[in-house]
Amino acid sequence: MAMLASTAVVGTEGSIENFFGDPRAVTVGENSYLRGRLLTYGHGGRISIGNWCYIGVRSEIWSMNSIIIGNRVLIAHDVNIHDGDAHSRYTGERHQHYRHILEKGHPRSLDGMPGIQSAPVVIEDDVWISFGVTVLKGVRIGKGSIIAANSMVTNDVPPCVVYRNEIAPVITPLS
Repeated sequence: MAMLASTAVVGTEGSIENFFGDPRAVTVGENSYLRGRLLTYGHGGRISIGNWCYIGVRSEIWSMNSIIIGNRVLIAHDVNIHDGDAHSRYTGERHQHYRHILEKGHPRSLDGMPGIQSAPVVIEDDVWISFGVTVLKGVRIGKGSIIAANSMVTNDVPPCVVYRNEIAPVITPLS
């Protein structure tokens, strides 16, 4: 249940799970190709994908607030984009949320999701997100930027930069 442009393609690996139920909540623009998964939560969420975009295999875009992806954005395989926490940091609230899902289904309002926070994600035009990247709530990735493989994006990225996380290996001898 989504609004797909006439030239948009959802590949055999792709799926759209619009638990919110409003077809206008998920839009995919002209000449865009979806091989990943788009999901809105039962209480809300919006996903807007521009023209000439690619979403790779096993990539997942989960929205409870708003995720806007501009034009000509390439998202490789195994990328995760989330605009919300999904679960509370407090054990009692997490359990309450889980019980609600099992006993009554996914909450249709934030009242059934205690302790959960969300903030919009914006990915501007001409961005390339390489494989294995995670983008978390409240992030804006500027026009023309490249997000390097396996990066974790938790803060805004300026336009026209290469963003990567430095990872130092830890090697310890077996004893």
